[in-house]
Amino acid sequence: MLGERSADWWRSAVFYQIYPRSFADGNGDGIGDLPGITARLDYLNDLQIDAVWLSPFFPSPQVDFGYDISDYTAVDPVYGTLADFDRLLDAAHRRGVRVILDLVLNHSSTKHPWFLEAQGDRRSSRRSWYVWADPAPGGGPPNNWLSSFPAVGSAWTLDERSGQYFLTTFTPAQADLDWHNPDVRQAMHDVMRFWLSRGVDGFRLDVPHRLAKDPMLRDNPPSLAAARRFMDHATDRQRHIDLPEVHEILRGIRAVADEFEDRVLLGEVTITEPRRLARYFGESDDELQMVFDVLFWDSPWSAPAFREAIAALDRVVPPWSLPCRAMSTHDHRRAASRYGLLAGDGRRARLAAMMQMTLRSVPCVYYGEEIGMTDVPVAAERIRDVDQRDANRTPMQWGPGTLGAFDPTKSWLPMPDEPDRVSVLRQTADASSLLAFYRRLLAYRRQSRPLRDGSFEWLSPASDLLAYCRAAETSRVVVLLNFAPHEARTILPPGAAVAVADLSTDPRRRAGTAVAAGDPLFAEEGLILRLA
Repeated sequence: MLGERSADWWRSAVFYQIYPRSFADGNGDGIGDLPGITARLDYLNDLQIDAVWLSPFFPSPQVDFGYDISDYTAVDPVYGTLADFDRLLDAAHRRGVRVILDLVLNHSSTKHPWFLEAQGDRRSSRRSWYVWADPAPGGGPPNNWLSSFPAVGSAWTLDERSGQYFLTTFTPAQADLDWHNPDVRQAMHDVMRFWLSRGVDGFRLDVPHRLAKDPMLRDNPPSLAAARRFMDHATDRQRHIDLPEVHEILRGIRAVADEFEDRVLLGEVTITEPRRLARYFGESDDELQMVFDVLFWDSPWSAPAFREAIAALDRVVPPWSLPCRAMSTHDHRRAASRYGLLAGDGRRARLAAMMQMTLRSVPCVYYGEEIGMTDVPVAAERIRDVDQRDANRTPMQWGPGTLGAFDPTKSWLPMPDEPDRVSVLRQTADASSLLAFYRRLLAYRRQSRPLRDGSFEWLSPASDLLAYCRAAETSRVVVLLNFAPHEARTILPPGAAVAVADLSTDPRRRAGTAVAAGDPLFAEEGLILRLA
């Protein structure tokens, strides 16, 4: 059962992102569904997960696989029914697992009844729910705004019937809502209340920084920062402009969440400049409680790079908020592929997990990350996604014949040639597996007050070593992460001569042994030390 109600429950939680289409297939049709997720909640409990973030499962034409929503208060039949969702939510709460939903506020599907009404009649009150504009004086789109998807081109789509363009920041099938319209705000606030009233614990907000559009529709300036780097595109083509109105909009969204007890908002604010990103926490705990750390998931694999990324955002985070740090998501290549985490004996994968779980931030694990799933090559004829993110969205590798496992001959995206080689089934039986390490690590984090909500202090900035201390009341732990392919030396805080090894990524180091300053760390070893 959920524990004592607390408005700050999210601060110590470990989140787990589920892409419903690919997590667990409950009916054998090759597509994941809500009953499949419900059947696998005990797996998440064993992993010590505190909260799940569900990517969209709402009715959708699936042009952008659920991020083009045609009904905000229902379940797409491919995933089940509203009753299936209620059963999932109840079962999760009985296990002490919270559930947040992916809420897409920037746009609706062009198949949504709102847009169909707006498109069908220029005199309709719903016309002003979307962003419409006449062609430029010489013809063509009203301005130079570009889609977030490079393959799409212009962010404007021509409506042949009316001769006007409508704004489509992502695909032509996703029409941008006009949040300057109070009726739009009211409608979306009511959507939030619909789900919050059912018991949902909060929302992950899709691109909330884009909700306010320039009402004068002025051209964007040339790019000044590579804000698209995190999406693995070589260059940014235009610079996103922060409009002050977006913060008023977010304060309204937060006010709705605060009508309900202990709910949380996590924002996907894809801004790489820390001070700009920090504005979305609000000036007095009145906007987003958490935002994703874009610099972290974009960092190269090196201790100096991660230190710089972590410190850059930590310096500007207000006390009422925390960054959310993910290594992978449905929008990014899997960390195991980006960083080669499974090379050799997979020690880098354990090192990455220890880093993610010991920082002063909220960790979010992408489904399958705990077993080391990698991107799966997808042949050109099977690519389904407009931005070619299929390789990191392939089905969860449960192992053949297990609950919710995908049939490789039916799965909506291909599975690896040997889907059981990296699988939950195989790793559950192996005490030395990555899954077994994740379970030990998350269990340790759950019982460690310093890691759950302690202070954070960097130790010596050695070139290949991330070293920091976490402290809460009289308890202190030191985390040492050796990124070098050779031995490093143990660093302890001033005045601490000896510590006790609590957890290591290297099986050669036994828990409970004493470690002194200057003692060797194994190559690419992560080590948590308890100070007396």
